[in-house]
Amino acid sequence: MPSFFKLNKNKSFSYTPRYYDERKERLENLKKQYADEDQSSAEIRMRGKFKRPQRNKIPGLFSGATLRTFLILGVLILIVYYLLKKYNLY
Repeated sequence: MPSFFKLNKNKSFSYTPRYYDERKERLENLKKQYADEDQSSAEIRMRGKFKRPQRNKIPGLFSGATLRTFLILGVLILIVYYLLKKYNLY
């Protein structure tokens, strides 16, 4: 059945990215390098390369959030003591 109107086809275009992604290329090279090895061992090696280095944690009472909490508590106690002494409320 012929149509009475001429229908235009969708316009197509070709898109080429205009930026260079160094990280993506590095990942592709690593994948190619470890492609012939056992997949599980290659994944473990790749994960090890991209992990952030861990800082040495000091075990004990005064580490991290605990130390910060004690410092804040100490400053608050000093402020309250100063205000009580200034206004003779003690």
